[in-house]
Amino acid sequence: MAQLRYGLTLLLCLLSWQVYADFPTAKALFEKQEYELAKPQLESLAELGHLEAQFLLSRMYAEGLGVEPDMNLAYAWTLIARDRKHPEADKQYRTLRTKLTSRFEGKEVYNSLNSQFGKAALEGNLYPTENRFTLTDAKIKPISQPEPDYPSYIEQSGIAAWALVHYDITEDGKTDNVSIAASYPVDAISKYVLNAVNSWRFEPPKDLYGAPKRIDMRTHTFKIKSLGNAKSRKFDKDNQEYLDAILGAAKAEVAKYQYLYALLAENGVVSGVKAMPWYLQAAINGYVPAQYRLAQCLVSGNGCDRDPSKAVNWLATSADSGDAKAAYLLAQELLDSNNVNYNPRKAASYLEIAALQDYMPAIADYAALLAMSDDPTLRDPNKAIRLAEQGRAIDANNPNLLSTLGVAFIDLGQQSRGESMLRQALAEAKSRNWTIQNFEDLLADYQTAAAD
Repeated sequence: MAQLRYGLTLLLCLLSWQVYADFPTAKALFEKQEYELAKPQLESLAELGHLEAQFLLSRMYAEGLGVEPDMNLAYAWTLIARDRKHPEADKQYRTLRTKLTSRFEGKEVYNSLNSQFGKAALEGNLYPTENRFTLTDAKIKPISQPEPDYPSYIEQSGIAAWALVHYDITEDGKTDNVSIAASYPVDAISKYVLNAVNSWRFEPPKDLYGAPKRIDMRTHTFKIKSLGNAKSRKFDKDNQEYLDAILGAAKAEVAKYQYLYALLAENGVVSGVKAMPWYLQAAINGYVPAQYRLAQCLVSGNGCDRDPSKAVNWLATSADSGDAKAAYLLAQELLDSNNVNYNPRKAASYLEIAALQDYMPAIADYAALLAMSDDPTLRDPNKAIRLAEQGRAIDANNPNLLSTLGVAFIDLGQQSRGESMLRQALAEAKSRNWTIQNFEDLLADYQTAAAD
Protein backbone atom coordinates (compact mmCIF):
# COMPACT_ATOMS: atom_id res chain seq x y z
CA MET A 1 0.00 0.00 0.00
CA ALA A 2 1.24 3.48 -0.86
CA GLN A 3 1.90 5.47 2.28
CA LEU A 4 2.51 9.06 3.22
CA ARG A 5 6.17 9.20 4.17
CA TYR A 6 6.90 11.80 6.79
CA GLY A 7 10.10 13.73 7.48
CA LEU A 8 13.21 12.71 5.63
CA THR A 9 11.83 9.30 4.70
CA LEU A 10 9.53 11.05 2.24
CA LEU A 11 9.61 10.35 -1.48
CA LEU A 12 11.63 7.18 -1.85
CA CYS A 13 11.20 7.32 -5.60
CA LEU A 14 11.29 10.95 -6.67
CA LEU A 15 9.97 10.44 -10.16
CA SER A 16 7.00 8.18 -9.34
CA TRP A 17 4.54 11.05 -9.13
CA GLN A 18 1.04 10.43 -7.83
CA VAL A 19 -1.99 10.99 -10.03
CA TYR A 20 -4.12 13.87 -8.82
CA ALA A 21 -7.34 12.64 -7.19
CA ASP A 22 -10.34 14.33 -5.71
CA PHE A 23 -13.13 12.56 -3.91
CA PRO A 24 -15.96 13.02 -6.45
CA THR A 25 -13.78 11.35 -9.10
CA ALA A 26 -12.76 8.50 -6.79
CA LYS A 27 -16.35 8.00 -5.59
CA ALA A 28 -17.67 7.96 -9.17
CA LEU A 29 -15.16 5.25 -10.08
CA PHE A 30 -16.18 3.29 -6.98
CA GLU A 31 -19.88 3.55 -7.82
CA LYS A 32 -19.20 2.44 -11.42
CA GLN A 33 -17.40 -0.57 -9.93
CA GLU A 34 -14.12 0.57 -11.48
CA TYR A 35 -12.45 -0.57 -8.29
CA GLU A 36 -8.91 -0.95 -9.61
CA LEU A 37 -8.96 2.70 -10.75
CA ALA A 38 -10.70 3.89 -7.59
CA LYS A 39 -8.34 2.14 -5.16
CA PRO A 40 -5.14 4.24 -5.59
CA GLN A 41 -7.16 7.44 -5.50
CA LEU A 42 -9.06 6.40 -2.38
CA GLU A 43 -5.78 5.33 -0.74
CA SER A 44 -4.18 8.69 -1.46
CA LEU A 45 -7.18 10.56 -0.06
CA ALA A 46 -7.54 8.26 2.96
CA GLU A 47 -3.90 8.75 3.89
CA LEU A 48 -4.42 12.52 3.89
CA GLY A 49 -7.38 12.05 6.22
CA HIS A 50 -10.41 12.11 3.90
CA LEU A 51 -13.05 10.51 6.10
CA GLU A 52 -15.35 9.10 3.41
CA ALA A 53 -12.38 7.77 1.44
CA GLN A 54 -11.21 5.96 4.57
CA PHE A 55 -14.60 4.32 4.96
CA LEU A 56 -14.89 3.31 1.28
CA LEU A 57 -11.40 1.83 1.46
CA SER A 58 -12.48 -0.23 4.46
CA ARG A 59 -15.45 -1.49 2.44
CA MET A 60 -13.21 -2.52 -0.45
CA TYR A 61 -11.12 -4.71 1.84
CA ALA A 62 -14.15 -6.04 3.74
CA GLU A 63 -16.14 -6.96 0.62
CA GLY A 64 -13.26 -7.84 -1.73
CA LEU A 65 -14.15 -5.03 -4.15
CA GLY A 66 -11.30 -5.05 -6.65
CA VAL A 67 -8.90 -6.45 -4.04
CA GLU A 68 -8.40 -9.66 -2.16
CA PRO A 69 -10.56 -9.53 0.99
CA ASP A 70 -8.45 -8.52 3.97
CA MET A 71 -10.38 -8.35 7.22
CA ASN A 72 -7.42 -6.90 9.13
CA LEU A 73 -7.08 -3.92 6.78
CA ALA A 74 -10.85 -3.51 6.64
CA TYR A 75 -10.98 -3.53 10.44
CA ALA A 76 -8.11 -1.04 10.74
CA TRP A 77 -9.56 1.49 8.28
CA THR A 78 -13.00 1.10 9.83
CA LEU A 79 -11.61 1.85 13.29
CA ILE A 80 -9.79 4.94 11.96
CA ALA A 81 -13.05 6.14 10.36
CA ARG A 82 -14.97 5.37 13.56
CA ASP A 83 -12.45 7.35 15.64
CA ARG A 84 -13.31 10.35 13.46
CA LYS A 85 -17.09 9.79 13.83
CA HIS A 86 -18.04 8.39 10.43
CA PRO A 87 -21.78 7.66 10.80
CA GLU A 88 -21.59 4.11 9.36
CA ALA A 89 -18.26 3.04 10.79
CA ASP A 90 -19.48 1.81 14.17
CA LYS A 91 -21.97 -0.61 12.59
CA GLN A 92 -19.31 -1.97 10.23
CA TYR A 93 -16.83 -2.26 13.11
CA ARG A 94 -19.20 -4.50 15.08
CA THR A 95 -19.68 -6.74 12.04
CA LEU A 96 -15.98 -7.00 11.26
CA ARG A 97 -15.05 -7.90 14.83
CA THR A 98 -16.78 -11.24 14.38
CA LYS A 99 -14.94 -11.96 11.11
CA LEU A 100 -11.39 -11.43 12.33
CA THR A 101 -9.26 -14.57 12.45
CA SER A 102 -7.22 -12.95 15.21
CA ARG A 103 -8.34 -9.89 17.15
CA PHE A 104 -4.69 -9.39 18.13
CA GLU A 105 -3.52 -9.25 14.48
CA GLY A 106 -6.36 -6.89 13.59
CA LYS A 107 -5.38 -4.59 16.42
CA GLU A 108 -1.74 -4.65 15.30
CA VAL A 109 -2.67 -3.58 11.76
CA TYR A 110 -4.88 -0.84 13.19
CA ASN A 111 -2.10 0.43 15.45
CA SER A 112 0.30 0.57 12.51
CA LEU A 113 -2.12 2.47 10.24
CA ASN A 114 -3.35 4.69 13.04
CA SER A 115 0.21 5.76 13.88
CA GLN A 116 0.51 7.13 10.35
CA PHE A 117 -2.99 8.13 9.24
CA GLY A 118 -5.08 8.36 12.39
CA LYS A 119 -6.46 11.62 13.73
CA ALA A 120 -3.60 12.30 16.15
CA ALA A 121 -0.93 11.46 13.55
CA LEU A 122 -2.46 13.73 10.90
CA GLU A 123 -2.88 16.59 13.35
CA GLY A 124 0.70 16.15 14.50
CA ASN A 125 2.29 15.72 11.07
CA LEU A 126 0.13 17.62 8.59
CA TYR A 127 -2.77 19.71 9.82
CA PRO A 128 -2.01 23.37 10.62
CA THR A 129 -3.00 25.30 13.72
CA GLU A 130 -4.95 28.28 12.42
CA ASN A 131 -4.13 31.91 13.11
CA ARG A 132 -4.94 35.20 11.35
CA PHE A 133 -4.16 35.81 7.67
CA THR A 134 -2.44 39.12 6.87
CA LEU A 135 -2.78 40.26 3.25
CA THR A 136 -0.05 42.89 3.47
CA ASP A 137 3.63 41.97 3.67
CA ALA A 138 6.10 44.60 4.85
CA LYS A 139 8.89 42.78 3.00
CA ILE A 140 7.19 43.38 -0.36
CA LYS A 141 7.73 47.01 -1.34
CA PRO A 142 5.89 48.30 -4.41
CA ILE A 143 7.57 50.69 -6.82
CA SER A 144 4.65 51.11 -9.19
CA GLN A 145 1.11 49.75 -8.81
CA PRO A 146 -1.16 51.58 -11.26
CA GLU A 147 -4.88 50.98 -11.02
CA PRO A 148 -6.66 49.35 -13.97
CA ASP A 149 -7.48 51.72 -16.84
CA TYR A 150 -11.18 51.01 -17.08
CA PRO A 151 -13.01 52.37 -20.13
CA SER A 152 -15.35 55.23 -19.38
CA TYR A 153 -18.48 53.23 -20.16
CA ILE A 154 -17.81 50.86 -17.24
CA GLU A 155 -17.63 53.66 -14.68
CA GLN A 156 -20.47 55.61 -16.28
CA SER A 157 -22.75 52.58 -16.34
CA GLY A 158 -22.70 52.39 -12.57
CA ILE A 159 -22.39 48.60 -12.65
CA ALA A 160 -20.48 46.97 -9.80
CA ALA A 161 -17.78 44.38 -10.41
CA TRP A 162 -14.88 42.62 -8.70
CA ALA A 163 -11.94 40.45 -9.70
CA LEU A 164 -9.51 38.41 -7.62
CA VAL A 165 -6.05 38.10 -9.16
CA HIS A 166 -3.27 35.56 -8.62
CA TYR A 167 0.29 36.62 -9.42
CA ASP A 168 3.94 35.86 -8.64
CA ILE A 169 6.79 38.34 -8.11
CA THR A 170 10.09 37.50 -9.80
CA GLU A 171 13.59 38.12 -8.46
CA ASP A 172 13.61 41.32 -10.56
CA GLY A 173 10.44 42.62 -8.92
CA LYS A 174 8.27 42.01 -11.98
CA THR A 175 4.92 40.22 -11.91
CA ASP A 176 4.60 36.80 -13.50
CA ASN A 177 1.89 34.17 -14.04
CA VAL A 178 -0.84 36.78 -13.61
CA SER A 179 -4.29 35.18 -13.76
CA ILE A 180 -7.88 35.74 -12.68
CA ALA A 181 -8.84 33.38 -9.85
CA ALA A 182 -12.50 34.53 -9.90
CA SER A 183 -14.54 37.55 -10.94
CA TYR A 184 -18.10 38.82 -11.09
CA PRO A 185 -19.66 39.61 -13.46
CA VAL A 186 -17.43 36.95 -14.98
CA ASP A 187 -14.62 38.58 -17.01
CA ALA A 188 -16.33 41.99 -16.95
CA ILE A 189 -13.13 43.75 -15.85
CA SER A 190 -10.61 40.92 -16.25
CA LYS A 191 -8.76 42.36 -19.26
CA TYR A 192 -8.18 45.70 -17.57
CA VAL A 193 -7.14 44.14 -14.29
CA LEU A 194 -4.66 41.79 -15.97
CA ASN A 195 -3.10 44.66 -17.93
CA ALA A 196 -2.63 46.62 -14.72
CA VAL A 197 -1.08 43.82 -12.65
CA ASN A 198 1.23 42.81 -15.50
CA SER A 199 2.68 46.34 -15.34
CA TRP A 200 3.25 46.36 -11.55
CA ARG A 201 6.81 46.59 -10.28
CA PHE A 202 8.29 45.91 -6.84
CA GLU A 203 11.66 46.24 -5.23
CA PRO A 204 13.42 42.93 -5.91
CA PRO A 205 12.43 40.58 -3.06
CA LYS A 206 15.25 39.29 -0.85
CA ASP A 207 15.68 36.35 1.48
CA LEU A 208 17.10 36.56 5.01
CA TYR A 209 20.63 36.65 3.60
CA GLY A 210 19.94 39.47 1.13
CA ALA A 211 19.89 37.20 -1.91
CA PRO A 212 17.16 37.80 -4.52
CA LYS A 213 14.20 35.45 -4.30
CA ARG A 214 10.92 34.80 -6.04
CA ILE A 215 7.58 35.16 -4.24
CA ASP A 216 4.74 32.98 -5.48
CA MET A 217 0.96 33.05 -5.19
CA ARG A 218 0.22 36.63 -4.19
CA THR A 219 -3.38 37.84 -4.48
CA HIS A 220 -5.15 41.17 -4.92
CA THR A 221 -8.83 42.05 -5.19
CA PHE A 222 -10.15 44.85 -7.41
CA LYS A 223 -13.62 46.25 -6.81
CA ILE A 224 -15.90 48.73 -8.58
CA LYS A 225 -18.80 49.90 -6.47
CA SER A 226 -22.28 50.21 -7.89
CA LEU A 227 -23.93 53.58 -8.39
CA GLY A 228 -27.60 53.70 -7.55
CA ASN A 229 -29.67 51.66 -5.12
CA ALA A 230 -31.55 49.60 -7.72
CA LYS A 231 -28.37 48.52 -9.51
CA SER A 232 -26.66 47.86 -6.22
CA ARG A 233 -29.47 45.61 -5.01
CA LYS A 234 -29.50 43.62 -8.27
CA PHE A 235 -25.71 43.23 -8.20
CA ASP A 236 -25.75 42.11 -4.58
CA LYS A 237 -28.43 39.51 -5.35
CA ASP A 238 -26.72 38.14 -8.47
CA ASN A 239 -23.30 38.23 -6.86
CA GLN A 240 -24.55 36.28 -3.85
CA GLU A 241 -26.03 33.63 -6.14
CA TYR A 242 -22.64 33.32 -7.83
CA LEU A 243 -20.82 32.97 -4.51
CA ASP A 244 -23.42 30.49 -3.29
CA ALA A 245 -22.82 28.38 -6.41
CA ILE A 246 -19.09 28.27 -5.60
CA LEU A 247 -19.90 27.30 -2.02
CA GLY A 248 -22.26 24.59 -3.26
CA ALA A 249 -19.52 23.08 -5.43
CA ALA A 250 -17.10 23.28 -2.48
CA LYS A 251 -19.55 21.47 -0.22
CA ALA A 252 -19.98 18.86 -2.98
CA GLU A 253 -16.28 18.03 -2.50
CA VAL A 254 -14.99 19.60 -5.72
CA ALA A 255 -11.47 20.41 -4.58
CA LYS A 256 -10.75 23.35 -6.88
CA TYR A 257 -13.87 25.11 -5.58
CA GLN A 258 -12.92 24.37 -1.98
CA TYR A 259 -9.62 26.10 -2.74
CA LEU A 260 -11.36 28.96 -4.54
CA TYR A 261 -13.78 29.51 -1.66
CA ALA A 262 -10.80 29.65 0.72
CA LEU A 263 -9.21 32.30 -1.51
CA LEU A 264 -12.43 34.32 -1.50
CA ALA A 265 -12.62 34.07 2.29
CA GLU A 266 -8.96 35.01 2.78
CA ASN A 267 -9.35 38.07 0.55
CA GLY A 268 -12.63 39.25 2.06
CA VAL A 269 -14.80 38.63 -1.01
CA VAL A 270 -16.99 36.49 1.25
CA SER A 271 -17.29 37.68 4.83
CA GLY A 272 -17.55 35.84 8.11
CA VAL A 273 -15.88 32.70 6.73
CA LYS A 274 -12.55 31.26 7.87
CA ALA A 275 -10.24 30.42 4.99
CA MET A 276 -8.04 27.78 6.64
CA PRO A 277 -10.67 25.01 7.02
CA TRP A 278 -11.44 25.28 3.29
CA TYR A 279 -7.77 25.25 2.32
CA LEU A 280 -7.33 22.16 4.47
CA GLN A 281 -10.34 20.41 2.93
CA ALA A 282 -9.01 21.10 -0.57
CA ALA A 283 -5.55 19.87 0.42
CA ILE A 284 -6.96 16.67 1.97
CA ASN A 285 -8.90 16.28 -1.27
CA GLY A 286 -5.58 16.12 -3.12
CA TYR A 287 -5.62 19.61 -4.68
CA VAL A 288 -1.98 20.58 -5.22
CA PRO A 289 -2.39 24.40 -5.09
CA ALA A 290 -4.09 24.05 -1.70
CA GLN A 291 -1.32 21.78 -0.44
CA TYR A 292 1.25 24.34 -1.58
CA ARG A 293 -0.74 27.14 0.07
CA LEU A 294 -0.74 25.25 3.38
CA ALA A 295 3.01 24.75 3.08
CA GLN A 296 3.50 28.48 2.48
CA CYS A 297 1.44 29.19 5.58
CA LEU A 298 3.44 26.71 7.67
CA VAL A 299 6.74 28.20 6.46
CA SER A 300 5.77 31.86 6.93
CA GLY A 301 3.39 31.69 9.90
CA ASN A 302 0.85 33.79 7.99
CA GLY A 303 -2.55 32.15 8.50
CA CYS A 304 -1.30 29.32 10.71
CA ASP A 305 1.42 28.65 13.25
CA ARG A 306 4.88 28.07 11.78
CA ASP A 307 5.83 24.40 11.58
CA PRO A 308 8.68 23.51 9.19
CA SER A 309 8.17 19.76 9.60
CA LYS A 310 4.50 19.93 8.60
CA ALA A 311 5.49 22.20 5.71
CA VAL A 312 7.99 19.60 4.50
CA ASN A 313 5.31 16.91 4.59
CA TRP A 314 2.79 18.92 2.56
CA LEU A 315 5.46 19.97 0.09
CA ALA A 316 6.55 16.37 -0.41
CA THR A 317 2.93 15.36 -0.97
CA SER A 318 2.43 18.00 -3.69
CA ALA A 319 5.91 17.45 -5.13
CA ASP A 320 4.91 13.79 -5.46
CA SER A 321 2.23 15.02 -7.84
CA GLY A 322 4.88 16.67 -10.00
CA ASP A 323 4.41 20.27 -8.86
CA ALA A 324 7.57 22.26 -9.65
CA LYS A 325 6.91 25.07 -7.18
CA ALA A 326 6.37 22.61 -4.34
CA ALA A 327 9.52 20.70 -5.23
CA TYR A 328 11.48 23.96 -5.27
CA LEU A 329 10.12 25.27 -1.96
CA LEU A 330 10.76 21.87 -0.38
CA ALA A 331 14.36 22.01 -1.57
CA GLN A 332 14.73 25.43 0.09
CA GLU A 333 13.54 23.97 3.38
CA LEU A 334 15.96 21.05 3.05
CA LEU A 335 18.83 23.46 2.30
CA ASP A 336 18.16 25.53 5.42
CA SER A 337 20.82 24.50 7.93
CA ASN A 338 18.58 25.75 10.75
CA ASN A 339 15.85 23.28 9.73
CA VAL A 340 15.77 19.89 11.46
CA ASN A 341 15.09 18.40 8.02
CA TYR A 342 18.37 19.76 6.57
CA ASN A 343 19.50 17.44 3.77
CA PRO A 344 21.32 18.95 0.72
CA ARG A 345 21.40 15.67 -1.19
CA LYS A 346 17.65 15.23 -0.99
CA ALA A 347 17.26 18.93 -1.81
CA ALA A 348 19.28 18.37 -4.98
CA SER A 349 16.86 15.64 -6.05
CA TYR A 350 13.87 17.96 -5.63
CA LEU A 351 15.64 20.80 -7.45
CA GLU A 352 16.24 18.45 -10.35
CA ILE A 353 12.52 17.60 -10.49
CA ALA A 354 11.63 21.29 -10.74
CA ALA A 355 14.50 22.09 -13.13
CA LEU A 356 13.29 19.37 -15.51
CA GLN A 357 10.09 21.44 -15.82
CA ASP A 358 12.11 24.59 -16.70
CA TYR A 359 11.21 26.26 -13.41
CA MET A 360 13.76 29.05 -13.44
CA PRO A 361 14.40 29.46 -9.67
CA ALA A 362 15.13 25.74 -9.42
CA ILE A 363 17.48 25.80 -12.41
CA ALA A 364 19.46 28.66 -10.85
CA ASP A 365 19.65 27.10 -7.39
CA TYR A 366 20.44 23.61 -8.63
CA ALA A 367 23.22 24.89 -10.88
CA ALA A 368 24.67 26.89 -7.97
CA LEU A 369 24.52 23.85 -5.68
CA LEU A 370 26.34 21.73 -8.25
CA ALA A 371 29.00 24.40 -8.73
CA MET A 372 29.64 25.37 -5.12
CA SER A 373 28.70 22.48 -2.83
CA ASP A 374 31.29 21.24 -0.34
CA ASP A 375 29.82 17.76 -0.75
CA PRO A 376 31.90 15.88 -3.36
CA THR A 377 28.91 13.71 -4.24
CA LEU A 378 27.03 16.86 -5.32
CA ARG A 379 29.78 19.03 -6.77
CA ASP A 380 29.77 18.73 -10.56
CA PRO A 381 31.00 21.83 -12.44
CA ASN A 382 30.33 20.36 -15.87
CA LYS A 383 26.70 19.58 -15.02
CA ALA A 384 26.41 23.02 -13.41
CA ILE A 385 27.51 24.63 -16.68
CA ARG A 386 25.00 22.60 -18.72
CA LEU A 387 22.21 23.50 -16.34
CA ALA A 388 23.15 27.20 -16.25
CA GLU A 389 23.10 27.32 -20.04
CA GLN A 390 19.66 25.71 -19.96
CA GLY A 391 18.56 28.56 -17.70
CA ARG A 392 20.14 31.18 -19.94
CA ALA A 393 17.80 30.09 -22.71
CA ILE A 394 15.07 31.56 -20.48
CA ASP A 395 17.01 34.52 -19.01
CA ALA A 396 20.29 35.05 -20.86
CA ASN A 397 21.84 37.48 -18.37
CA ASN A 398 20.52 36.13 -15.09
CA PRO A 399 23.14 37.17 -12.50
CA ASN A 400 22.84 33.93 -10.54
CA LEU A 401 23.47 31.85 -13.64
CA LEU A 402 26.41 34.04 -14.68
CA SER A 403 28.00 33.72 -11.25
CA THR A 404 27.48 29.95 -11.28
CA LEU A 405 29.19 29.74 -14.67
CA GLY A 406 32.06 31.82 -13.31
CA VAL A 407 32.63 29.52 -10.33
CA ALA A 408 32.31 26.38 -12.47
CA PHE A 409 34.80 27.63 -15.06
CA ILE A 410 37.30 28.51 -12.32
CA ASP A 411 36.85 25.07 -10.77
CA LEU A 412 37.72 23.59 -14.19
CA GLY A 413 40.90 25.65 -14.36
CA GLN A 414 39.59 28.47 -16.59
CA GLN A 415 40.39 31.32 -14.18
CA SER A 416 40.25 34.24 -16.62
CA ARG A 417 36.99 33.12 -18.18
CA GLY A 418 35.48 32.47 -14.77
CA GLU A 419 36.44 35.89 -13.38
CA SER A 420 34.98 37.52 -16.48
CA MET A 421 31.64 35.77 -15.85
CA LEU A 422 31.69 36.81 -12.18
CA ARG A 423 32.24 40.45 -13.19
CA GLN A 424 29.36 40.20 -15.67
CA ALA A 425 27.17 38.77 -12.90
CA LEU A 426 28.02 41.68 -10.61
CA ALA A 427 27.31 44.26 -13.31
CA GLU A 428 24.01 42.64 -14.21
CA ALA A 429 22.97 42.44 -10.54
CA LYS A 430 23.61 46.19 -10.24
CA SER A 431 21.54 46.91 -13.34
CA ARG A 432 18.63 44.90 -11.91
CA ASN A 433 18.83 46.64 -8.53
CA TRP A 434 19.63 43.38 -6.74
CA THR A 435 21.61 43.33 -3.52
CA ILE A 436 25.19 43.06 -4.80
CA GLN A 437 27.10 42.11 -1.64
CA ASN A 438 26.97 38.39 -2.38
CA PHE A 439 28.23 38.92 -5.93
CA GLU A 440 31.05 41.19 -4.74
CA ASP A 441 32.06 38.65 -2.10
CA LEU A 442 32.06 35.83 -4.61
CA LEU A 443 34.28 37.73 -7.04
CA ALA A 444 36.66 38.75 -4.25
CA ASP A 445 36.87 35.19 -2.89
CA TYR A 446 37.76 33.64 -6.22
CA GLN A 447 40.22 36.40 -7.12
CA THR A 448 41.91 35.90 -3.72
CA ALA A 449 41.97 32.14 -4.19
CA ALA A 450 43.67 32.59 -7.57
CA ALA A 451 46.26 34.96 -6.08
CA ASP A 452 47.06 32.47 -3.30
